[in-house]
Amino acid sequence: MPTFEEGLIGRWEWQQTANDGKHTLTPSNTGHRVVVEFDRRGRARFYQDGTLISAAAFSVRRDMGGFGQASRHMIIYRGYQNNQYYSVIGNRLQLQDTNGKLLAHTYTRVITEVSAQLPAQKPY
Repeated sequence: MPTFEEGLIGRWEWQQTANDGKHTLTPSNTGHRVVVEFDRRGRARFYQDGTLISAAAFSVRRDMGGFGQASRHMIIYRGYQNNQYYSVIGNRLQLQDTNGKLLAHTYTRVITEVSAQLPAQKPY
């Protein structure tokens, strides 16, 4: 079974951002497709409409909650003011900004198709 950190690795397509239930942003109402890619070398790449718009080094750590609170996993982006709490359940990534704003970003894993090609057989 992969570690929690390994579950973050891959390409994720943005589905929505909810702001405390008041407004929900989606690709349909913003007109933009957003993808974030986390790799094993600790690089995050952010794409909008297929174009790379930003990249950052990142690390992951566990934020131990206070007494009676559960711990949470956090992405720390080097060179950025904002970090994010994250959880991965199946093919769903949930990000929440740590700056106190109640923004919840939901992504789904981009599954790449793998095709196998069989070698051509020689006729007998």
